[in-house]
Amino acid sequence: MQPKFTINLRLTRLVAETSSLRERIAGSPVQVAWMPSLRREAAARNAMGSTAIEGFVLSLPEVRALASGKKIRRVLNMSERAVLNYIAALRYIQKNGSKKNLTGQDIRRLHTFIGEGAVEEGPVGRYRTVRNYVVDGTGSVVYTPPAPEEVPGLMDELLKWINEESGKYVPAISSGIIHYYIAAIHPFVDGNGRVARIAGTWELLRRKFDTLHIFSIDDIIYEHKRAYYTALENAGGREGDITGWLEFYLEVIAESLERAWKRILLLPKTAKTGKLTLTPKQEKLLTLLSETGDLSSAEIAQALKITVQGVHFIIKPLIEAHVVKRYGGRKTGKYGLSRRTKP
Repeated sequence: MQPKFTINLRLTRLVAETSSLRERIAGSPVQVAWMPSLRREAAARNAMGSTAIEGFVLSLPEVRALASGKKIRRVLNMSERAVLNYIAALRYIQKNGSKKNLTGQDIRRLHTFIGEGAVEEGPVGRYRTVRNYVVDGTGSVVYTPPAPEEVPGLMDELLKWINEESGKYVPAISSGIIHYYIAAIHPFVDGNGRVARIAGTWELLRRKFDTLHIFSIDDIIYEHKRAYYTALENAGGREGDITGWLEFYLEVIAESLERAWKRILLLPKTAKTGKLTLTPKQEKLLTLLSETGDLSSAEIAQALKITVQGVHFIIKPLIEAHVVKRYGGRKTGKYGLSRRTKP
């Protein structure tokens, strides 16, 4: 196996950008109390994004509730099972983040974690023995993966490359290559996208690129789902040029790191608790206050497209955690970032 791509100016810039952001995050003085919350949030966003790409759409609050570890006393639907499975797989790769060499059994184990009760076709944990196809929203075939009898050999080639060659590339590049080739080989009847994404994440862990586990990639891919599929399709299969795919993939990593960095900047320097988890609206509000300065309740309501009562609901936990503070008089007061929080 020999990946075909060109290190052009755009890829060079993205490699430098992702490396710089990663170093900034790794060197940030994040309080220990905040780390569990940041890690839970990253895991929830990864699980939400990767499963939503496959049509198992749950809201972020619903995913957080599932990820909380509380016992569920009812039958789970397939979307809920898919999310819980993905979280279990994330925990597995984090536990085995220092594993030096990967085997076919490792990849099949990932599929077992991900697929149990959450794939529509085929056995879990076993390479496919039937022909499969990738179709678009209209049911038209857009890609025909290799024949089933080729799968074991192609996966062995990929694993040989992972264990012997991937270290020659920066982690973001090798992660993108692994993600792409698993998707191209399509070794399982169903669940290939989820396996490809989590295997790419595992490479970032194994290569010590992701040491804090506080940034997520799959939720960003979900936001750019159409571009994601276009980048995969345009690469042209196992023999194609994957430069465009790697450009897309590194853009995703850069965006995920940038968002993680913003969350770090917006954390209070000293907090009463490390249990605050930002909702999407709260995250958007903090970014807004960081970029525009102090705002009134009416201005926030207009910007977030919510009611003034809704503003008070989402801002109260931020005030209690000393992330946001009210400045000015009762009638003319505005909300802004706590001066010790503001970047």
